[in-house]
Amino acid sequence: MSYIGPVLKRYAYSTARVKAMESTLIKKEEIEKIINSKDQESIISILLQTDYKKELDQLGGKEKGEILDFALSKNLASNVGKLITITPMEDKSITRAVLGKWDIYNIELAIDAKARKIGFEEISKYIIDYGPYNMASLKEAYEEESVEGLISKMMINSPYKEMLSQALEAYWKRNNAIQASITIDKLYYQKLGLLMPRIRSLSNGAAKIIKLDIDMKNILMLMRSKKYNMPFNEIKDDFIPSGSIALEELRLIYENSKNEEEVARSLKVFDLSKEAELYKKEKRLFIFEIGMRSRIFKESISVLSHTLLSFGTLLAYAYIKESEVLMLRILSKGREYGLPEKELIEMMPWMS
Repeated sequence: MSYIGPVLKRYAYSTARVKAMESTLIKKEEIEKIINSKDQESIISILLQTDYKKELDQLGGKEKGEILDFALSKNLASNVGKLITITPMEDKSITRAVLGKWDIYNIELAIDAKARKIGFEEISKYIIDYGPYNMASLKEAYEEESVEGLISKMMINSPYKEMLSQALEAYWKRNNAIQASITIDKLYYQKLGLLMPRIRSLSNGAAKIIKLDIDMKNILMLMRSKKYNMPFNEIKDDFIPSGSIALEELRLIYENSKNEEEVARSLKVFDLSKEAELYKKEKRLFIFEIGMRSRIFKESISVLSHTLLSFGTLLAYAYIKESEVLMLRILSKGREYGLPEKELIEMMPWMS
Protein backbone atom coordinates (compact mmCIF):
# COMPACT_ATOMS: atom_id res chain seq x y z
CA MET A 1 0.00 0.00 0.00
CA SER A 2 1.48 3.37 -1.05
CA TYR A 3 1.85 6.18 1.46
CA ILE A 4 0.72 9.74 0.69
CA GLY A 5 2.08 12.33 3.10
CA PRO A 6 -0.33 14.63 4.96
CA VAL A 7 0.31 17.68 2.72
CA LEU A 8 -0.06 15.66 -0.47
CA LYS A 9 -3.12 13.87 0.81
CA ARG A 10 -5.00 17.03 1.71
CA TYR A 11 -4.33 18.46 -1.78
CA ALA A 12 -5.72 15.47 -3.68
CA TYR A 13 -9.19 17.02 -4.10
CA SER A 14 -7.84 20.56 -4.72
CA THR A 15 -5.49 19.35 -7.44
CA ALA A 16 -8.25 17.39 -9.18
CA ARG A 17 -10.39 20.54 -9.24
CA VAL A 18 -7.51 22.65 -10.57
CA LYS A 19 -6.84 20.13 -13.31
CA ALA A 20 -10.51 20.38 -14.30
CA MET A 21 -10.22 24.18 -14.35
CA GLU A 22 -7.02 23.90 -16.38
CA SER A 23 -8.92 22.03 -19.09
CA THR A 24 -11.08 25.11 -19.69
CA LEU A 25 -8.15 27.46 -20.34
CA ILE A 26 -7.97 28.97 -23.83
CA LYS A 27 -6.20 26.69 -26.29
CA LYS A 28 -3.41 27.89 -28.57
CA GLU A 29 -5.51 27.27 -31.68
CA GLU A 30 -8.27 29.49 -30.22
CA ILE A 31 -5.75 32.28 -29.64
CA GLU A 32 -4.58 31.92 -33.24
CA LYS A 33 -8.19 32.26 -34.44
CA ILE A 34 -8.57 35.43 -32.37
CA ILE A 35 -5.31 36.84 -33.78
CA ASN A 36 -6.73 36.27 -37.27
CA SER A 37 -10.17 37.66 -36.40
CA LYS A 38 -11.42 40.82 -38.07
CA ASP A 39 -13.23 42.59 -35.24
CA GLN A 40 -14.61 42.48 -31.69
CA GLU A 41 -17.71 40.58 -32.80
CA SER A 42 -15.55 37.82 -34.26
CA ILE A 43 -13.59 37.56 -31.01
CA ILE A 44 -16.82 37.27 -29.01
CA SER A 45 -18.04 34.51 -31.33
CA ILE A 46 -14.86 32.52 -30.66
CA LEU A 47 -15.01 33.07 -26.90
CA LEU A 48 -18.66 31.96 -26.80
CA GLN A 49 -17.29 28.47 -27.45
CA THR A 50 -15.05 28.66 -24.35
CA ASP A 51 -15.24 29.04 -20.58
CA TYR A 52 -16.19 32.71 -21.09
CA LYS A 53 -19.62 31.82 -22.53
CA LYS A 54 -21.47 32.21 -19.21
CA GLU A 55 -20.20 35.75 -18.60
CA LEU A 56 -20.65 36.81 -22.23
CA ASP A 57 -24.26 35.58 -22.21
CA GLN A 58 -24.96 37.49 -19.00
CA LEU A 59 -23.63 40.71 -20.54
CA GLY A 60 -25.41 40.52 -23.87
CA GLY A 61 -26.94 43.99 -23.65
CA LYS A 62 -23.67 45.93 -23.47
CA GLU A 63 -21.46 47.38 -26.19
CA LYS A 64 -19.10 44.84 -27.83
CA GLY A 65 -15.90 46.22 -26.25
CA GLU A 66 -17.52 46.47 -22.83
CA ILE A 67 -18.89 42.92 -23.08
CA LEU A 68 -15.38 41.56 -23.52
CA ASP A 69 -13.80 43.60 -20.73
CA PHE A 70 -16.58 42.82 -18.24
CA ALA A 71 -16.58 39.12 -19.18
CA LEU A 72 -12.80 38.79 -18.75
CA SER A 73 -12.90 40.49 -15.34
CA LYS A 74 -15.89 38.48 -14.11
CA ASN A 75 -14.43 35.17 -15.29
CA LEU A 76 -11.13 35.88 -13.56
CA ALA A 77 -12.98 36.84 -10.35
CA SER A 78 -14.99 33.62 -10.47
CA ASN A 79 -11.87 31.50 -10.83
CA VAL A 80 -9.99 33.36 -8.09
CA GLY A 81 -12.94 32.71 -5.76
CA LYS A 82 -12.93 29.01 -6.68
CA LEU A 83 -9.24 28.67 -5.80
CA ILE A 84 -9.90 29.97 -2.29
CA THR A 85 -12.90 27.67 -1.91
CA ILE A 86 -11.03 24.50 -2.93
CA THR A 87 -7.92 25.21 -0.84
CA PRO A 88 -7.65 22.87 2.19
CA MET A 89 -8.82 24.61 5.36
CA GLU A 90 -5.31 24.54 6.89
CA ASP A 91 -3.93 26.67 4.06
CA LYS A 92 -6.82 29.00 3.15
CA SER A 93 -5.13 31.95 4.85
CA ILE A 94 -2.07 31.45 2.61
CA THR A 95 -4.20 31.32 -0.54
CA ARG A 96 -6.10 34.44 0.52
CA ALA A 97 -2.81 36.25 1.15
CA VAL A 98 -1.36 35.30 -2.23
CA LEU A 99 -4.55 36.04 -4.16
CA GLY A 100 -4.77 39.30 -2.23
CA LYS A 101 -2.87 40.70 -5.23
CA TRP A 102 -6.33 41.13 -6.78
CA ASP A 103 -7.52 43.11 -3.76
CA ILE A 104 -4.45 45.31 -4.24
CA TYR A 105 -5.12 45.58 -7.96
CA ASN A 106 -8.70 46.78 -7.31
CA ILE A 107 -7.57 49.27 -4.66
CA GLU A 108 -4.87 50.76 -6.91
CA LEU A 109 -7.23 50.88 -9.89
CA ALA A 110 -9.68 52.95 -7.85
CA ILE A 111 -7.00 55.29 -6.46
CA ASP A 112 -5.48 55.96 -9.87
CA ALA A 113 -8.88 56.56 -11.49
CA LYS A 114 -10.05 58.90 -8.72
CA ALA A 115 -6.82 60.91 -9.00
CA ARG A 116 -7.35 61.24 -12.76
CA LYS A 117 -11.02 62.12 -12.26
CA ILE A 118 -12.24 59.13 -14.25
CA GLY A 119 -15.83 58.07 -13.65
CA PHE A 120 -16.55 54.78 -11.90
CA GLU A 121 -18.38 53.37 -14.92
CA GLU A 122 -15.20 53.67 -16.96
CA ILE A 123 -13.21 51.47 -14.59
CA SER A 124 -15.97 49.08 -13.50
CA LYS A 125 -15.30 46.72 -16.40
CA TYR A 126 -11.75 46.17 -15.13
CA ILE A 127 -12.64 45.45 -11.49
CA ILE A 128 -12.05 41.85 -10.36
CA ASP A 129 -15.38 41.43 -8.61
CA TYR A 130 -14.55 39.34 -5.55
CA GLY A 131 -13.31 39.72 -1.99
CA PRO A 132 -13.50 42.77 0.31
CA TYR A 133 -13.00 45.20 -2.60
CA ASN A 134 -15.64 43.87 -4.92
CA MET A 135 -17.73 45.99 -7.30
CA ALA A 136 -20.29 47.06 -4.69
CA SER A 137 -17.80 48.12 -2.00
CA LEU A 138 -15.59 49.99 -4.46
CA LYS A 139 -18.57 51.79 -5.96
CA GLU A 140 -19.58 52.98 -2.49
CA ALA A 141 -16.05 54.16 -1.67
CA TYR A 142 -15.77 55.85 -5.05
CA GLU A 143 -18.62 58.19 -4.13
CA GLU A 144 -16.15 60.09 -1.94
CA GLU A 145 -15.10 63.36 -3.53
CA SER A 146 -11.32 63.06 -3.13
CA VAL A 147 -8.51 60.51 -3.24
CA GLU A 148 -8.06 61.01 0.51
CA GLY A 149 -11.75 60.34 1.07
CA LEU A 150 -11.62 57.23 -1.11
CA ILE A 151 -8.66 55.74 0.76
CA SER A 152 -10.19 56.61 4.13
CA LYS A 153 -13.45 54.94 3.14
CA MET A 154 -11.62 51.79 2.00
CA MET A 155 -9.88 51.61 5.39
CA ILE A 156 -13.13 50.95 7.25
CA ASN A 157 -13.25 47.32 8.51
CA SER A 158 -10.44 46.50 6.09
CA PRO A 159 -7.90 43.63 6.36
CA TYR A 160 -5.50 46.14 4.76
CA LYS A 161 -6.16 49.01 7.17
CA GLU A 162 -2.52 49.62 8.17
CA MET A 163 -1.38 49.36 4.55
CA LEU A 164 -3.99 51.88 3.42
CA SER A 165 -3.15 54.19 6.31
CA GLN A 166 0.46 54.36 5.13
CA ALA A 167 -0.68 54.83 1.54
CA LEU A 168 -2.81 57.77 2.65
CA GLU A 169 0.19 59.28 4.42
CA ALA A 170 2.31 58.81 1.27
CA TYR A 171 -0.38 60.54 -0.79
CA TRP A 172 -0.56 63.46 1.64
CA LYS A 173 3.21 63.94 1.55
CA ARG A 174 3.54 64.06 -2.25
CA ASN A 175 -0.03 64.60 -3.47
CA ASN A 176 0.73 61.73 -5.82
CA ALA A 177 -1.49 58.69 -6.45
CA ILE A 178 1.41 56.76 -7.96
CA GLN A 179 3.31 57.03 -4.68
CA ALA A 180 0.27 55.73 -2.80
CA SER A 181 0.18 52.67 -5.08
CA ILE A 182 3.94 52.12 -4.75
CA THR A 183 3.51 52.13 -0.96
CA ILE A 184 0.65 49.62 -1.15
CA ASP A 185 2.62 47.30 -3.44
CA LYS A 186 5.67 47.39 -1.20
CA LEU A 187 3.74 46.73 2.02
CA TYR A 188 1.64 43.95 0.45
CA TYR A 189 4.64 42.06 -0.91
CA GLN A 190 6.62 42.65 2.29
CA LYS A 191 3.84 40.89 4.19
CA LEU A 192 3.77 38.12 1.59
CA GLY A 193 7.54 37.79 2.00
CA LEU A 194 7.07 36.96 5.67
CA LEU A 195 4.91 34.02 4.57
CA MET A 196 7.54 32.75 2.13
CA PRO A 197 8.94 30.02 4.43
CA ARG A 198 5.42 28.61 4.80
CA ILE A 199 4.77 28.90 1.06
CA ARG A 200 8.10 27.22 0.29
CA SER A 201 7.21 24.35 2.65
CA LEU A 202 4.04 23.83 0.60
CA SER A 203 5.63 24.31 -2.82
CA ASN A 204 9.07 25.49 -3.96
CA GLY A 205 7.56 26.21 -7.36
CA ALA A 206 4.96 28.54 -5.88
CA ALA A 207 7.64 30.46 -3.96
CA LYS A 208 9.69 30.85 -7.16
CA ILE A 209 6.70 32.27 -9.08
CA ILE A 210 6.01 34.83 -6.35
CA LYS A 211 9.68 35.90 -6.31
CA LEU A 212 9.58 36.41 -10.07
CA ASP A 213 6.46 38.54 -9.63
CA ILE A 214 8.30 40.70 -7.08
CA ASP A 215 11.35 40.93 -9.36
CA MET A 216 9.14 42.11 -12.23
CA LYS A 217 7.68 44.93 -10.14
CA ASN A 218 11.13 46.04 -8.92
CA ILE A 219 12.57 45.94 -12.44
CA LEU A 220 9.71 47.98 -13.88
CA MET A 221 10.29 50.61 -11.18
CA LEU A 222 14.02 50.58 -12.03
CA MET A 223 13.25 51.11 -15.72
CA ARG A 224 10.69 53.87 -15.15
CA SER A 225 13.14 55.69 -12.91
CA LYS A 226 15.93 55.34 -15.49
CA LYS A 227 13.61 56.65 -18.21
CA TYR A 228 12.97 59.82 -16.18
CA ASN A 229 16.56 60.13 -14.86
CA MET A 230 15.65 59.90 -11.20
CA PRO A 231 18.52 59.55 -8.69
CA PHE A 232 18.68 56.06 -7.19
CA ASN A 233 18.62 57.47 -3.64
CA GLU A 234 15.16 58.90 -4.33
CA ILE A 235 13.71 55.50 -5.21
CA LYS A 236 15.70 53.02 -3.11
CA ASP A 237 13.11 52.90 -0.32
CA ASP A 238 10.33 52.02 -2.77
CA PHE A 239 11.71 48.64 -3.84
CA ILE A 240 9.99 45.50 -2.60
CA PRO A 241 12.17 43.15 -0.54
CA SER A 242 11.88 39.34 -0.80
CA GLY A 243 12.61 39.18 -4.53
CA SER A 244 15.62 37.32 -5.89
CA ILE A 245 17.47 40.53 -6.83
CA ALA A 246 19.02 42.26 -3.83
CA LEU A 247 18.82 46.06 -3.42
CA GLU A 248 22.58 46.42 -3.92
CA GLU A 249 22.40 44.51 -7.21
CA LEU A 250 19.53 46.74 -8.35
CA ARG A 251 21.63 49.80 -7.48
CA LEU A 252 24.63 48.54 -9.46
CA ILE A 253 22.49 47.73 -12.50
CA TYR A 254 20.90 51.18 -12.29
CA GLU A 255 24.12 53.14 -11.90
CA ASN A 256 26.00 51.17 -14.58
CA SER A 257 23.26 51.45 -17.22
CA LYS A 258 22.90 54.45 -19.54
CA ASN A 259 19.30 53.75 -20.45
CA GLU A 260 16.38 51.33 -20.09
CA GLU A 261 17.73 48.96 -22.76
CA GLU A 262 20.99 48.56 -20.83
CA VAL A 263 19.02 47.87 -17.64
CA ALA A 264 17.16 45.12 -19.51
CA ARG A 265 20.36 43.56 -20.88
CA SER A 266 21.99 43.55 -17.43
CA LEU A 267 19.33 41.34 -15.84
CA LYS A 268 20.06 37.71 -15.06
CA VAL A 269 16.66 36.59 -13.83
CA PHE A 270 14.87 37.62 -17.06
CA ASP A 271 16.18 37.41 -20.63
CA LEU A 272 14.89 40.65 -22.14
CA SER A 273 17.33 40.99 -25.06
CA LYS A 274 14.53 40.61 -27.63
CA GLU A 275 12.36 43.13 -25.79
CA ALA A 276 15.30 45.58 -25.62
CA GLU A 277 15.50 45.56 -29.42
CA LEU A 278 11.75 46.21 -29.73
CA TYR A 279 12.00 48.97 -27.13
CA LYS A 280 14.53 50.84 -29.27
CA LYS A 281 11.81 51.35 -31.86
CA GLU A 282 8.70 51.76 -29.71
CA LYS A 283 9.91 53.17 -26.37
CA ARG A 284 7.07 51.53 -24.43
CA LEU A 285 7.96 49.99 -21.05
CA PHE A 286 4.97 47.67 -21.47
CA ILE A 287 7.16 45.65 -23.86
CA PHE A 288 9.45 44.72 -20.96
CA GLU A 289 6.48 43.89 -18.72
CA ILE A 290 5.13 41.51 -21.35
CA GLY A 291 8.54 39.82 -21.63
CA MET A 292 8.73 39.30 -17.88
CA ARG A 293 5.13 38.08 -17.68
CA SER A 294 6.02 35.58 -20.38
CA ARG A 295 8.73 34.10 -18.15
CA ILE A 296 6.32 33.95 -15.20
CA PHE A 297 3.69 32.33 -17.43
CA LYS A 298 6.12 29.65 -18.62
CA GLU A 299 7.29 29.00 -15.06
CA SER A 300 3.65 28.60 -14.01
CA ILE A 301 2.99 26.17 -16.87
CA SER A 302 5.98 24.12 -15.71
CA VAL A 303 4.74 24.01 -12.11
CA LEU A 304 1.20 23.10 -13.14
CA SER A 305 2.43 20.39 -15.51
CA HIS A 306 5.00 18.75 -13.26
CA THR A 307 3.69 19.26 -9.72
CA LEU A 308 1.48 16.59 -8.18
CA LEU A 309 -0.91 17.21 -5.27
CA SER A 310 0.45 20.57 -4.17
CA PHE A 311 -0.37 24.17 -3.30
CA GLY A 312 1.82 24.97 -6.29
CA THR A 313 -0.87 23.79 -8.71
CA LEU A 314 -3.34 26.32 -7.29
CA LEU A 315 -0.92 29.23 -7.46
CA ALA A 316 0.37 28.28 -10.91
CA TYR A 317 -3.18 28.14 -12.26
CA ALA A 318 -3.88 31.64 -10.84
CA TYR A 319 -0.89 33.11 -12.68
CA ILE A 320 -1.74 31.29 -15.92
CA LYS A 321 -5.32 32.58 -15.75
CA GLU A 322 -4.01 36.10 -15.14
CA SER A 323 -1.80 35.80 -18.25
CA GLU A 324 -4.72 34.47 -20.29
CA VAL A 325 -6.92 37.43 -19.37
CA LEU A 326 -4.11 39.90 -20.15
CA MET A 327 -3.51 38.18 -23.49
CA LEU A 328 -7.20 38.37 -24.42
CA ARG A 329 -7.33 42.05 -23.43
CA ILE A 330 -4.32 42.76 -25.67
CA LEU A 331 -5.92 40.93 -28.58
CA SER A 332 -9.26 42.66 -28.04
CA LYS A 333 -7.72 46.14 -27.89
CA GLY A 334 -5.42 45.28 -30.79
CA ARG A 335 -8.36 44.41 -33.01
CA GLU A 336 -10.27 47.48 -31.79
CA TYR A 337 -7.39 49.76 -32.85
CA GLY A 338 -6.55 47.83 -36.01
CA LEU A 339 -3.08 46.58 -35.02
CA PRO A 340 -1.52 44.23 -37.61
CA GLU A 341 -1.18 40.52 -36.87
CA LYS A 342 2.63 40.69 -36.64
CA GLU A 343 2.48 43.35 -33.93
CA LEU A 344 -0.12 41.40 -31.95
CA ILE A 345 2.06 38.27 -32.00
CA GLU A 346 5.07 40.29 -30.84
CA MET A 347 3.04 41.41 -27.84
CA MET A 348 2.49 37.88 -26.57
CA PRO A 349 5.80 35.98 -26.44
CA TRP A 350 4.20 33.26 -24.27
CA MET A 351 2.62 31.98 -27.49
CA SER A 352 6.03 30.85 -28.77
